[in-house]
Amino acid sequence: MRFASQRMEPEVSRNEFSANDKIGLIAGNGNLPQEIITSCLSLNRKIFVIYLQGGGEEPKNLKDVPHVKLNIGAVGKAIRALRDEGIKHILMAGGLKRPKFSELKPDAGGLKLLAHISAAKISGDNSLLVTVIKFFESSGFDILGVDQVLKEVLMPRGKIGKIEPHKSSLDDIHFGMEVARAIGNLDIGQGVVVQQNTVLGVEAIEGTDALLARCADLKMDGAGGVLVKMKKPMQDTRIDLPTIGVDTVINAHKAGLRGIAVEAGSALVIEKDKVVAVADKLGLFVVGV
Repeated sequence: MRFASQRMEPEVSRNEFSANDKIGLIAGNGNLPQEIITSCLSLNRKIFVIYLQGGGEEPKNLKDVPHVKLNIGAVGKAIRALRDEGIKHILMAGGLKRPKFSELKPDAGGLKLLAHISAAKISGDNSLLVTVIKFFESSGFDILGVDQVLKEVLMPRGKIGKIEPHKSSLDDIHFGMEVARAIGNLDIGQGVVVQQNTVLGVEAIEGTDALLARCADLKMDGAGGVLVKMKKPMQDTRIDLPTIGVDTVINAHKAGLRGIAVEAGSALVIEKDKVVAVADKLGLFVVGV
């Protein structure tokens, strides 16, 4: 499960946000929270970070900004900390490992959120994260989009490296887009690996890296396949956007793929310059579609 925020048309009235407002970053693991902190520091933008422990490696620059480290179940403490800092605008970014219930150790706020989750019709990650967002909105916060803070991470249309996809890869991309939308409609996942118009695997709860590792043993002879990642059609686009980074490129190469295609304007590319450099070196294309 991953949350990563992008602006969307609001269902509720939004608080006015300006560059002078302090941002509350609820950070999971991965490089995106680190990039957001770096951007805020370079722009002298005020930021306060709540790092959710237990999900992975914390941002390397966490020590450079005001922050607290909390268990994922400490929702009440998180809300109090944000209010104490005078924060109205929250950005959610990074990956989260689904904890076992016995590991949650929820406080009173966490129990209240769990009650909301129990009352909602949860069918997958998107509906779960939408419930989380609505809970924070009902607590008086506005959920920001990553494009309001870090526009450069959004995937542009077209290739971002030197490598052009072959015609056979374009056919796989178009088919993969159809499959990705189909599984997205069921709130299953965002990614699919296609080779020669054959689906080698679809992404579910295991995540993209595990999908690529699984598909490495399923690849066929001939032209290599393609990883396609699309946002879910019904998705609240403030959260859980399709995301790729350097590890995605390396693992796609290990799986024998020829390239990666992600949805332009709705997917995140973490450390884009490094992604381009590694993809060019390994001979993989990376395109926004």
